[in-house]
Amino acid sequence: MNKKEFYATIIIYAVLAFALMVTNYFLEYMDWLLAFAIILVGYMYFRYKLTSPMQKFVNKFNMLMDYDLDIESAIEMALNHVENAPTKSLKGIFLLHLGMAYYNNGEYDKAIQTFNQIELQRMNTVYHVLIFAHQAYAYNELGNQEGFDLALERINNVKPKIHKKFYAYATSYERLLTAIKNIEEDPEEYKNVIEAHLSQHNGYISQRLIYHYRMAHYYKVIGDTHEMDIHLAKVLANGKSHFTAKEAQSMFKNSVNIEDYVFTEDDFNEQEPVQEENLDQIQDIEDADVFDQEDENETEK
Repeated sequence: MNKKEFYATIIIYAVLAFALMVTNYFLEYMDWLLAFAIILVGYMYFRYKLTSPMQKFVNKFNMLMDYDLDIESAIEMALNHVENAPTKSLKGIFLLHLGMAYYNNGEYDKAIQTFNQIELQRMNTVYHVLIFAHQAYAYNELGNQEGFDLALERINNVKPKIHKKFYAYATSYERLLTAIKNIEEDPEEYKNVIEAHLSQHNGYISQRLIYHYRMAHYYKVIGDTHEMDIHLAKVLANGKSHFTAKEAQSMFKNSVNIEDYVFTEDDFNEQEPVQEENLDQIQDIEDADVFDQEDENETEK
């Protein structure tokens, strides 16, 4: 549903609802409870027509970016949806996905600029965590420690405002980013956190790339070049234009043959136990604010 369709639907719904109430007031042809029930059903159908395409967008976006690694197409699709978003809340969600696509494409400055365009007060606070986390990731790749620390602090500040069902999700990001920040001082804690949050097989190639990229940093810190190159080779052999492959090029020391580490089905068949809640992708659209809200503190506790 684009902007024109959205506003046309609002006008039609408002006119019909008003006409129903006025005519029923004068003609009294139905019980008022039934009249309000009809209006409510129309409203629920309107919300469904608005959120259903959003779910389709999220599913297609995730397949393009995380499975096909066709990040350019994900960017193009997100840009088109940003331009045609019917509400500011939906525009914020599309901008969030656009920023994540820029980040995964290695365009860190564009990602940060995109995240900064989002009107946070119009979005469910659970999305704030995802925005701040990816800002921190982008700042980390740019070597901007001040920006990274600010984004991490903002996650900590927003945690009390999110729904309790997502509290562990926010804590997971906070713990992961803290481990990245302190990798030099405590590499073993970093390794434990990466294993806990990123080692699970979720079927997406991007998940495996990020896991091996993060583990390569661990082995770099402890000085094990061979193990570092094994993880980097897996990224380089399978990463296409993913940011992990771009970053791995400058880290790789050529101690192993990249072609030996192309992913096979065995890399995705073995399921490891989930040690921590890990929600890198929010797909539950029902938890997103579709209609504009004026105060972020209205989020249900």
